[in-house]
Amino acid sequence: MLPPPIPGIILAAGKGLRMGQNKLLLPFNNKPILQHVLDTAAPTSLSPLILVVRPESNKLQKQINRGRAIVITNHDALKGYSSSLQAGLKAIPDQCAGAMFLLGDQPLLQVDTIEKLVHAFQKEPLRWIAPSWRGQRGNPVITPASWFDRIFALSGDTGPRKHLKDSAANLKTIEVDDEGVVFDIDSREDYERLIL
Repeated sequence: MLPPPIPGIILAAGKGLRMGQNKLLLPFNNKPILQHVLDTAAPTSLSPLILVVRPESNKLQKQINRGRAIVITNHDALKGYSSSLQAGLKAIPDQCAGAMFLLGDQPLLQVDTIEKLVHAFQKEPLRWIAPSWRGQRGNPVITPASWFDRIFALSGDTGPRKHLKDSAANLKTIEVDDEGVVFDIDSREDYERLIL
């Protein structure tokens, strides 16, 4: 019997103000940064695939091809990062064993990396799973369903990092040959490094 699929939640509701514009729409290899993440997630076993966006996301949605991703609007986006995690979790099936959180600004992430993480989680579905590149922990992260309540208890502009440090999370890191797990676009300098 096949294990149940792992939902994938792509987080794309941030303001990206440090860039002076929506960083997810910045071009890279002739398509927006967010499109790269969607295209990487599309052929994987992640199911369903959820894209969490801000209420004022018409421009973003017009410039991307969401493919098989289901678009969910985070009406509480002003409350910060935690609200996007929660909006994504509300949209997934009740019976899933866990969920993968993907960042919308990681255009170099590879398909094989996602599948390696899913495979590791399916073998040990009570553990948090995260990738590592050259000893540096990165994203995306898989959160077991038993921790969802603690994700819903988060508030403000905070993510699950503190939970990852909790010994009870029994975090397992999977070493991958994919610099994309530690490379996201947080500044103009990051973007310039990407397009060089």
